[in-house]
Amino acid sequence: MSTKINIHETAFVTASFRMSDVALSKDRYAYLWTRSSIEAHANRYSTAVSSYEPYAHCLRNRYFYDTLNNLITHNNIEVLINFGCGFSMYPFLLENSLHYIEIDKPDVVSHKKEMTTKWEIAGELPHRNISYVEADFNRKSQDKLYKKVLALKNGRKSFILLEGVLFFLGREDMERLFKLFSKLQGPGEYLASVSFIPQLEKQLVFKSLIEYVEGNLEKNERFQYQTVPDDFYSSLEGYKLLDHQDTLSLSALYMPNRDIPEEEVLNEHMYLLKK
Repeated sequence: MSTKINIHETAFVTASFRMSDVALSKDRYAYLWTRSSIEAHANRYSTAVSSYEPYAHCLRNRYFYDTLNNLITHNNIEVLINFGCGFSMYPFLLENSLHYIEIDKPDVVSHKKEMTTKWEIAGELPHRNISYVEADFNRKSQDKLYKKVLALKNGRKSFILLEGVLFFLGREDMERLFKLFSKLQGPGEYLASVSFIPQLEKQLVFKSLIEYVEGNLEKNERFQYQTVPDDFYSSLEGYKLLDHQDTLSLSALYMPNRDIPEEEVLNEHMYLLKK
């Protein structure tokens, strides 16, 4: 990896963060993605933006790990569709009974498929039923993606997960994605999304994030960052908001004895919806 990184390479950094507290994140396989150059990026990012980022990512992974496990236990979902899957390891942490559809940019999908297949063969990962789909969420037409995912979903009850994506998308791209989700899902299916709220933009920690990203991403990977208000989710047509958490509330839930200063945390919000 060069001094600067591409947006898709942030997935390596996120994996490194999840590895920082496996007891909390429950991601016992995150270590497979790490190497010294990634650790250097992760440390530089944490120092420049927020020292609580590894903790925050462990909390986020734990929340979805627990949420998914609960739904699986009650036979509420049959397919996990991860839009912007990065190097998350949910398929290998959860039940083998699900069909997993992993969606991301071609370079991410190609590398993830290659490495996880190798690790499965070597016995370092359990075998899972995974379909990998290449996608570009900036495309004005998502018809091909819709047809691919719809065929793979095959009428089964789904959970769509969208984390670590919306910050890098524009409003039109986001709205197009959520229309796609609605077309893919039927009544009783689940949708989860992660984003920052606009109020965070006023905080120094968010300004530090923007400054770091602008200074450390490759020039051809510049983006218009996005925050999303709560009412986008509460008013999403066809869906009911079931749960709304953020980094601070999850910290109080999972680590009640740990005090974290609100002004130093990049407070992400997690939304769970049901169609």
